[in-house]
Amino acid sequence: MNWFVGTYSKRNSKGIYLLDLDETNGELQILKDFESISPLNPSFLEFDKNNNLYSVGESEAPNPGVVVSYRFSKNQLEKLSQVFTNGNNPCHLSINNANNFLVAVNYSSGDFSTYKVLNGKLKFIEKISHNGSSINNLRQNEPHAHSINFIDNNNFFVCDLGVDKIFKYTTDPNSLSIIQQKSYKMTPGSGPRHFVINSREQFAYSINELDSTITVFQIDSKKDLLPIQNISTIPEHFTGETTTADLHFSKNNKYLYGSNRGHDSLAKFSIDNQGRLTFENFFSTLGKTPRNFSISKSGKFCLVANENSDNIISFHIDQNNGDLEPTGNKVNIPSPVCLLEIIE
Repeated sequence: MNWFVGTYSKRNSKGIYLLDLDETNGELQILKDFESISPLNPSFLEFDKNNNLYSVGESEAPNPGVVVSYRFSKNQLEKLSQVFTNGNNPCHLSINNANNFLVAVNYSSGDFSTYKVLNGKLKFIEKISHNGSSINNLRQNEPHAHSINFIDNNNFFVCDLGVDKIFKYTTDPNSLSIIQQKSYKMTPGSGPRHFVINSREQFAYSINELDSTITVFQIDSKKDLLPIQNISTIPEHFTGETTTADLHFSKNNKYLYGSNRGHDSLAKFSIDNQGRLTFENFFSTLGKTPRNFSISKSGKFCLVANENSDNIISFHIDQNNGDLEPTGNKVNIPSPVCLLEIIE
């Protein structure tokens, strides 16, 4: 299967890459790059239901943040549109299942912009800014919107690391403008970063960058978040500097994995019927700073992007217990920070 790789534009990176994963043995091979049409710092990528690709361009003045859309066909990208995010360092985006509404969050300016989507082209709707701070004087003196996740076509959650809150926004189904906002307070100093919702929309999980924890939520009938558990992603006696980054379910939804940067590992948790997590094991990512990782649609492989060792490592997933086993294969790409499997 083929994958896109997003990178930071340093150490001679060529922007967005196309990668092949051989699912018979986990071998990885670079097929091509899209340097000529990649934005500066294409650090997060996402598909819509029509296989149009969207990329953030994570930058700030004098190179303002952008979202770029592409038509993807036969391993080729055709640029469709490029719009400003109206903020600094856009780091995440998502599009709803109706394929008509996209949100991009700006980390450094602590805000997000919304867009109407028509045939893969983007039209700006509005910008929403967060306010406040939290207790970590180095990282939380101002808002830092970090990710956006839809729960349905008109409701989405935004994690804000800077103010220790997760926000829920509701849009008008016709105008797509924001009509309601609600926030949920997190543990002070935790720094909520990324967020996943289980397939039955009963439970949600936030991986918290600054205190290396995962918070488990029950989702009630009003789609509100009710916290039920906090659990660490690092060993009890680990004293080194580390932060979390990403989290994903196994294909069978029995396990949740979270990445640790510094400890340079993936932590594996089993999930019980009440959505609660039990720690099971750590797996070295065989590289430095696993900012992003992904589980293949087949459920057989995990790819890990090690940002600061400039490599992507493939792991076979044991189908009985969810453990990760290195395949012995890797590929070198400068500053890889996003992995997106292509499903055609």
